[in-house]
Amino acid sequence: MAGPDVHFLIPGDPATPTGGFVYARHAVQGLREAGLLAGILRIDGPFPQGDAAARSAAQTALTAVPDGDRVVVDGLAYTALAPVIAPHAQRLRIIALVHHPLGDETGFTEEERDRWLRDEIEALALARHILVPSRTTRARLGALGLDTDRVTVVVPGVDPAPDLAFRAKRAPGPLRLLCVATLIPRKAQHLLLEALAPLADRDWHLTLVGDARDPAYADRLRKWIEDGPLAGRVTLAGAVDDAALDAQWRAADAFVFPSLHEGWGIAPVEAVRWGLPVVTSDAGALPESVPEPARVMVPAGDVAALGASLARLMDDPAHRRTLAHGARQAAAGLTTWADMRSAFAQAMTRLP
Repeated sequence: MAGPDVHFLIPGDPATPTGGFVYARHAVQGLREAGLLAGILRIDGPFPQGDAAARSAAQTALTAVPDGDRVVVDGLAYTALAPVIAPHAQRLRIIALVHHPLGDETGFTEEERDRWLRDEIEALALARHILVPSRTTRARLGALGLDTDRVTVVVPGVDPAPDLAFRAKRAPGPLRLLCVATLIPRKAQHLLLEALAPLADRDWHLTLVGDARDPAYADRLRKWIEDGPLAGRVTLAGAVDDAALDAQWRAADAFVFPSLHEGWGIAPVEAVRWGLPVVTSDAGALPESVPEPARVMVPAGDVAALGASLARLMDDPAHRRTLAHGARQAAAGLTTWADMRSAFAQAMTRLP
């Protein structure tokens, strides 16, 4: 029997608290559990742009991989490292893990967006196969010209649902809204604040949990909160450890997710696992990932619709209870991380 032959290239610290890194950690664990993992190739750098030091480190790492072995390259680094991957594409079996096309991030000019998409599609031609977290991302790659027969979907998971009996009795106080997302423009926390501003007459409090990956954006949010109509109504909690995050899930009454694009929706699905009503945008794969009975879905970027949905959530307890009941019913049927790890390993065994 052949030994482990799958190497996983991760762009930075595997413990980074974002959905993409959570997925990568479970993928690595699934490969390890299946006896397929030969090693982790950690490449630090300013991804997705990359730099000379990252490319040099990747060159050293890939050169050490034996001929014929498989290398899974996380999509955050894949395009930046394509010039390094190209010379190894014939002797190694390169597999790209694409969470969503990089050009679908926000903040690009049309020219920059087109360049990112063009470069990524050209780079993906080097891969033997592509793994994605959703049918939505698979279809998006097809629309960009890739052969979807080369694309396999392995959806993310969640831990098994906790005992949600504690939801039967709500603690007194304001309606506690929670948003868990990295502080970057694509996650659109600024639109959430804008939607909440006219609702300052209601009794609520919002907690924003997430790493300030874009410091300028985080500072903009902080200034808007401190100097605007929501002073004292919003907590910027930053990145938190697992125990603190669990405490946030338990304390919350509802989850809000205004993202402008998602390749899946790990955080809102986690909210369903915790039995929370979810108000979410319809961006990317969110309609595919968030169970319908637990959610209210609004058009991405539509501040008025988001505000109206939040107002109803605050003003209509029966509406909240219906969504919460839908979340509790859906929680038991969610794909688990154990399911995902098994599916990822099985997908690897079927690849050419």
